[in-house]
Amino acid sequence: MSDYGDGQQLRPDPMDRLRVDFTAFFKEVQQGYLGYAIQMLRHRQDAEDVVQIAGMKIHAKWDEFLAHSNYRALGLRILRDAIKDHIRSRNRVARREQAAAAEAGLYQSCVDQILHLGTYDALDRAMDELARREPVQADCVRLRVAQLSYEEIAETLGITPGTARTYYSRGRQLAKDLAACYLRHDQEGEPS
Repeated sequence: MSDYGDGQQLRPDPMDRLRVDFTAFFKEVQQGYLGYAIQMLRHRQDAEDVVQIAGMKIHAKWDEFLAHSNYRALGLRILRDAIKDHIRSRNRVARREQAAAAEAGLYQSCVDQILHLGTYDALDRAMDELARREPVQADCVRLRVAQLSYEEIAETLGITPGTARTYYSRGRQLAKDLAACYLRHDQEGEPS
C-alpha cells in the first residue's frame, strides 16, 4: 500500500493475485482443469482437447476475463461449457453413425452393445445423480478429486473453505451411497 502524499491510503489492487500473462495463468490452472475434464469425459485425449478449447476461449476473451470479479468461477464455467459442447458433438456423431449403419443394414453386434453399456458404471451414474440433486456438492467432489485445495474450490465456487470441505464430505458420502445402491441393483438384476 502506498499513499498520495497527503496521508490518504490506496486500497490494494484486487487483481494483484491474478497473473496478467495468460501463459502463466493457464499453466497454473491446466492440471486442475484436466483432472475435472477427465472425470466428466473419462478419456484423457478428449479431456486434453476440451481443456485446450477452453484455454483458447479464455485467451480470446482475456481482457474480459481479467476484468471479471471471480475469474476462477468464470474459468470453470468456460470449461464446463466446452465439456458440454464436446459431449453434444460426440452424441451427434454417434447418432449419425447409428443412422447410417441402420440405413445400410448394419447393426451393432451384441459385444459392441455390452462394451458400450460397460462404460456407464455405478460411479458415473452416482456422480450424475449427485450433480442432479446437489450440483455444488458434485462440483466440490470433482474439483477436490482434481487436486484443488479447499481454498481454491471455495474461491472457484464462491463459497467459504469450510463450506467447500463440508460439501465435499457430504457429496462424497452421497456418491458412495448411490454407487453402492446402483451396484446392488445391478447385481440383483443379473441372472444367476
